Amino acid sequence: MKKILLLCSALLCAGVSMAQYKWVSLPNAPTNGGKQDDIYFVTPTTGWSINGSGRIYKTSDGGNSWTKQIDKPGTYFRCVGFIDSLTGFAGNIGTAYFPGVTDTIPLYKTTDGGVNWLPVTNISGPTVKGLCAIDVVNDKVVYAAGRVGSPVHLIKSTDSGKTWTSKDMSAHCAMILDLKFFGPDTGFVFTASDASVPSSHAQVLYTTDGGQTFTTVYTSSRFNEICWKASFPSRKTGYLTILSYDPLNNNRYVAKTTDGGLTWTDLPLVNNGCKEFGIGFVSDHVGWVGSDLSGYETTDGGATWQSKNLGVYTNKIRVIPDGANFVAYAIGRNIFKLSAAKPSSINTVANSSGQIVVSPNPVNAALSIQLLDASANKEYTITVYNTLGAKIKTAPLLINGNGKGTLNVSDLAGGTYTIVVSSGTKQYTQKIQIK
Repeated sequence: MKKILLLCSALLCAGVSMAQYKWVSLPNAPTNGGKQDDIYFVTPTTGWSINGSGRIYKTSDGGNSWTKQIDKPGTYFRCVGFIDSLTGFAGNIGTAYFPGVTDTIPLYKTTDGGVNWLPVTNISGPTVKGLCAIDVVNDKVVYAAGRVGSPVHLIKSTDSGKTWTSKDMSAHCAMILDLKFFGPDTGFVFTASDASVPSSHAQVLYTTDGGQTFTTVYTSSRFNEICWKASFPSRKTGYLTILSYDPLNNNRYVAKTTDGGLTWTDLPLVNNGCKEFGIGFVSDHVGWVGSDLSGYETTDGGATWQSKNLGVYTNKIRVIPDGANFVAYAIGRNIFKLSAAKPSSINTVANSSGQIVVSPNPVNAALSIQLLDASANKEYTITVYNTLGAKIKTAPLLINGNGKGTLNVSDLAGGTYTIVVSSGTKQYTQKIQIK
């Protein structure tokens, strides 16, 4: 009992209430009787779901109602992503893997919010068999890749999907299941080392030149494993589900990185032989994993996990900022939704006790910070948080005799952030916009 009380106390002190995370099934959401594959939202209320029965649905009211936009038997829609409310892409797994799939077109595009979907035919390079993942980096750059069961290709567009180039990835891996890029050139490809699952290891590839070259940064130590889905709540912290088919070992693992993906550590998830699928984190510490048996939740960065009902066969979890809160959607046999306050350490430090002036704001390189009531020639600590409350950057800040200091933000992506400058007795907070 003492241990339980201590754990609850620690979670409350961190601003985390396990009871606050309640997933609810959306009663009017589409289903196809089995595992559905992907869901994508451009706002907390406007999004699309896809499934292997060749159907794409759209909601404009946060999942309360859905409109079927396409019904294409023989197509297995596996992945989806949108640049904005009008322009989006849907990937097809392709033939010769799942039974009943006859469509050989790997990628479809819409420019009218999904009313019409047309085949993408201008992919130069090696022929792409099928796709399992799409990553929209910005309004120009989009990556897609696949597939499970091989063959493997990475495709890229730098003109909002008008043209694409493909790359044969067979020299690096045998399956591709997911992607995550932090910019036009730097990102990760989540793969399997062998097309035969009993001989396969889960494997993560890293590129800094837009997919021209790759470095292997993680290989699981066990056979019968492949990567499945990844989630990066911040630039440094990321999580990955390891899908195991080992019939003799019930232990299941999630891989975690805290250095931006350069190294990964296995974390025990459960010991029940489940098949792990989707994963989504709202902060460095709070997140969820879907499986064929149940969902699982952690509030301590993967150190411990508890069962959580977010449906079964949950293949994809998407987290969308919503002002001071967030919305998350999980798609599997059904679609579940979660709305809650951000579980952020920023909530515990956001009250400013000192006066601060920043300029320029918006900023794109050097941010000038003036603390009006600070001690001169003293070193402070500055922390940058994103809109989800995830800690993005921490650095020392030297305040000169005029009460001023400088922070370089050229390494951060454009968007809204909160900076917290602190000393032993006082703290200063300010929102900034990075161009």
